[in-house]
Amino acid sequence: MNAGVINPSTDRSRPSGRPSPAKSWLKAIELTSRIEADPRRLFADLVEDWAKRQPDRPALISEAETFSYRALAERINRYARWALSAGIEAGDTVCLVMPSRPDYLAAWLGITRVGGVVALINTRLVGLSLAHCVNVADADHVILANDLADVFEAARPDLNRAPKIWTHGSRGNEASIDAALDRTDGSPLSPAERRGVTINDRALLIYTSGQPPPHPELGRLVRRADRRFPRRPAV
Repeated sequence: MNAGVINPSTDRSRPSGRPSPAKSWLKAIELTSRIEADPRRLFADLVEDWAKRQPDRPALISEAETFSYRALAERINRYARWALSAGIEAGDTVCLVMPSRPDYLAAWLGITRVGGVVALINTRLVGLSLAHCVNVADADHVILANDLADVFEAARPDLNRAPKIWTHGSRGNEASIDAALDRTDGSPLSPAERRGVTINDRALLIYTSGQPPPHPELGRLVRRADRRFPRRPAV
C-alpha cells in the first residue's frame, strides 16, 4: 500500500462554507482579547445583560431545574450577597461539592463576583482523596450537596481544619444554603458590594489529574495569535 500526502487545497472533507479550525481559533482569540478593555466586566455581567434583553428566555436547562436569564441573574446575586453576609473576604476560598446543575454555575459566578475563590471539588472523590482536595483549598466554607453528606462525613477526620458546612438541597436546618438564599435579595449588586473585582482576580481552583501533551497545531496557533494580537506589558 502506498502512502500519500493530502493537499489541503484539494481536501473536500470539510463542508463548504465552514471555517478551518485555525480560523476558528483565531476568531475566538480575537473576541476574547477585547475582554481586557473593561476588566471589571465579569461573566455575571453578561448574564445580567441578557436578563434585561430576554428575561424569560431559558438560560440553563437540566433535569434538576431550569433557570431563565432573569432567574439566573437573581440567583447569582443571591449567592454573592450570601458570601458577603457569611464574611467571605476577597481571596477566601469556598469549596463547592455539588453535582452538575444550573445552581452549580450560579454558585460560583455569585461567589467569585464579590472576590471569593471557588474550589470545584469532584463529587466522585471519597476518603483521603476528598480530604486532600479540601485541605489544599484551605477553605472556611463548604457548600455540600445534601446527598453527599455521608461521603463528606467519612472524610472529616482527615481534614486539617473544620470548615463551616452549608447543605444544598435541604431546608430543614439552619446550615441550609437554600434557606439562606431565600432570605437574600436578588437585585443587582451595588458598586460597593462588588468590591472592585476584575478579571485579573483569582476565581476558581480546578483540580486536574495531569497535564495532557500539547496538540501539535497549538504552538503554531499561539505564535500566529501573538503576531496578530500583541500582548501589552502589565502596568
